[in-house]
Amino acid sequence: MSSGIAIASFMPSIVSSGIFSSRRANSGADALSQSNPFVAAMNMDIAGGQVLNAAKGMSAIAKESKSSIATGFTSAEESIKALTKGDKLLNGLGKVLNFTSNYINPLITATGAVKVLTADDKKEAAIKEGLGLGTMFAFEAAAKRILGMPSIKQVDGKRIAIEKEALYKKNPFIEKQADALKEFCNTRSFCNKSLKFLPGVLKGLGFVSASIMGYKLGSEVANVIVDERP
Repeated sequence: MSSGIAIASFMPSIVSSGIFSSRRANSGADALSQSNPFVAAMNMDIAGGQVLNAAKGMSAIAKESKSSIATGFTSAEESIKALTKGDKLLNGLGKVLNFTSNYINPLITATGAVKVLTADDKKEAAIKEGLGLGTMFAFEAAAKRILGMPSIKQVDGKRIAIEKEALYKKNPFIEKQADALKEFCNTRSFCNKSLKFLPGVLKGLGFVSASIMGYKLGSEVANVIVDERP
């Protein structure tokens, strides 16, 4: 895998994980302010897993670039591994975050379930969480299919991207414009920095937007249902 392919494969995940981690950390802070330490802790754990996913993606790109940056990432990873092996608390925390990074969506669902169970009005909370998360996951799945978001897997200790055919390519006009954008970014730079990363960033932002729109739509529908309850 060349550095250009690595950027295209991992950048959407890096961007989306970075944005989602910030939003999830804010959710954790909100839960803590509402005296719900269980939901707060679960949200913070998910935020940490998302940060780890972004870091893994950046490391994969750096290693493929075979530059001094790659050497820096490799050295940092080895230092962290050595540190966690020598400290039981850090070792346990590392294992938890690594598990979380591999099962983000199931843990988001579990957090929603705990939020419902700890709510004063469990029926209302169930409606809001169920519709909010349901439409969010549906929009995310649609965005992945339309944009051709790669599936990121950990195989034999190596981060790999499983490419998927994007639905937008079935439209010749849209495919032509997307190819033109990729070609432009591959041959241009800004402040002596290549723009190869830009299509991946846009794809990641598109995925994030779809996720947020899905959750908001589900929440609005839930509010209507809750308001109409006898």
